[in-house]
Amino acid sequence: MEGLNIRPVTKDNWRAIVELKPLTDQEKYITSNAESLLESFYETRYNWSAFGLFKEEYPIGFTMIGAFNAEKEYIWLDRFMIDGQFQGKGYGKKFLQLIVDYIQSKWQVKDIVLSIVKENNQAKKLYETIGFIDTGRIDEENGELVMVLNVKK
Repeated sequence: MEGLNIRPVTKDNWRAIVELKPLTDQEKYITSNAESLLESFYETRYNWSAFGLFKEEYPIGFTMIGAFNAEKEYIWLDRFMIDGQFQGKGYGKKFLQLIVDYIQSKWQVKDIVLSIVKENNQAKKLYETIGFIDTGRIDEENGELVMVLNVKK
């Protein structure tokens, strides 16, 4: 899939990112992109970075990366989503790998951590396809299942 790229959310593209939505039956599993962007600006303790996921010049997804812990060598991948009209075409898996590669190029980490709503089996299967494992832990902040990908070689 040529032309896939990750770009920071900016004053020029944020509106298009906010318009992206998961499928209706997935909305209960993920925070809206608008709320996520607000969190990235105002919940500064985690130093979130917001990114649009693009196919050529067209936005098709969103993610946030943050809560980097240099001492324990981990970072959180948060709020990963692909717009409903682009699902089922292989973009999720391709973008996940691009995001993992991007994280490894920007931060010294041994683990990438994320959390999902326990009932979100579709997301869990997607994350497992690139190597994330279920830790058996529950995130105290939101009650979600914690998954981790070990990237330290």
